[in-house]
Amino acid sequence: MGSSPAAEAAAAVEELTRLYRELPRRPSAEEVEAAAAAVLASEAEAEGAAARLARAEAAAAEGGVSGELLDLLRETRANAVLPAIGLLRRRKEAEIVMEVERRFKVFDGLLARASRVAGAGEERVDSAPAESVEEDVRRTPRGFTGGLDDEMVLCEILVRLPARSVLRCRAVCTAWRRLTSDPAFLRAHHHRQRDLPLIYFRRGGSDRVGAIDLHAAQLRPVVDHTWPPLGYTVIASCDGLLLLSSGRFYICNPATNHWAEIPQLVDADFLGLYPHNPSGEYRVLYGEFHGEEECVYHILTLGSDEPRCITMTMGSETVEQPLAREFLMHARGDRSVLVRGNLHWYLRHRDGGCKIMVFDTASESFQWMRHPAIPGWVSLLEMDSTLVFSAVECTTRIDLWVLQDYERSTWACKHRIELPMAQIRQFPECNLEHLGWSAMVVSVEGDVLVRCSNRIFHCDRKGNVLASFQFDGQLPMNCLHRLKENLVVHPFFQM
Repeated sequence: MGSSPAAEAAAAVEELTRLYRELPRRPSAEEVEAAAAAVLASEAEAEGAAARLARAEAAAAEGGVSGELLDLLRETRANAVLPAIGLLRRRKEAEIVMEVERRFKVFDGLLARASRVAGAGEERVDSAPAESVEEDVRRTPRGFTGGLDDEMVLCEILVRLPARSVLRCRAVCTAWRRLTSDPAFLRAHHHRQRDLPLIYFRRGGSDRVGAIDLHAAQLRPVVDHTWPPLGYTVIASCDGLLLLSSGRFYICNPATNHWAEIPQLVDADFLGLYPHNPSGEYRVLYGEFHGEEECVYHILTLGSDEPRCITMTMGSETVEQPLAREFLMHARGDRSVLVRGNLHWYLRHRDGGCKIMVFDTASESFQWMRHPAIPGWVSLLEMDSTLVFSAVECTTRIDLWVLQDYERSTWACKHRIELPMAQIRQFPECNLEHLGWSAMVVSVEGDVLVRCSNRIFHCDRKGNVLASFQFDGQLPMNCLHRLKENLVVHPFFQM
């Protein structure tokens, strides 16, 4: 009888850890830098010695020295002016350091390949560059790694896997379950995951939310349950959490399949979901109209039954009711964007003007932010922890504006992308004139998702169609939210 896949995976990891232990200690970044400098210094000294020898030979030849004696002088001077033995020794040591680092880089590539093999059969997640996360894992407390190289290697493999593969790995043995349940591992795993754009679609009579992995050209299921009821929408995403609305409100973590209802939001106007970094809590900001003259704002900590009322302030000044009501009327229908711990709304007024309102989640105060005058249909988004505008200015072009300086509100147009309409028209069902289309920039590199008919096209910033996703039934829609998988278990799901 053959061994189980779990046993085979465990055996493969054991072999990887054994080979890893045979490697010498990995040099630090400072040691590699010093080694490279030592090699350069040795090369410079060798070039200087050769130049000095050439000058000495030229001088001897001009002095009329005989050929045999000139050869003798050349050999003597060559040995005298060549780099010192100490410098040669340092060069040899530096070359060894650089060779060790080269082998570790090769091993890093093998770890990445091993993680993809271990995750075969699951939705693939290519590992993203995360040197800072690797360093965080390497410096975790001894309670996490146990001071053992094998656990460090195992962590390097498992931290690269998608959430579903990690959950399956917990069934291998107690040690793997302990490792993949440790808070330090869960934080590192979350940072490793790609931030994926979400889309809506229907299949089998139920509403679904999927995530498009641009690198793997795959559509991943995110929310594909018949519960909650039909007709839900994603109204917020934060740290792997989704807030869904279907008349009732639910907070869910798709990676762990945890759900909880938030009854306090019924009959309220939701404004934003955010982590409160000082306390580690997750909070919801919402407002309510009281009659025709007054509105109030509340903050609800997830897991708590009692919301807290706050006064709308700008700096130290209390905002008058007319402005407080006007903001709530405009912001309740707009999606908030979480960047640098603050919530942002791009508010479109009836007079055609637009503004960005900012809610500082630490001071719980509001302020205005400047933004550029951008023509066309504009969406405020978050990418790579910064604010961006995706702007469709004409029928064939989309622009990406990036906030370069948060404090000074300095914006710049990073990409101007011509959409590949001619390529899209080659698909029979994509009649752009009759069916219409929509487009959204989804990465700071200029990746664009174009929706037309029952297809979504992934295009690059040069106007090339990289992938096409076809859906049955109701037309897919860009969700405008993103998801980065997170296996952290939150207490508000257990209440």
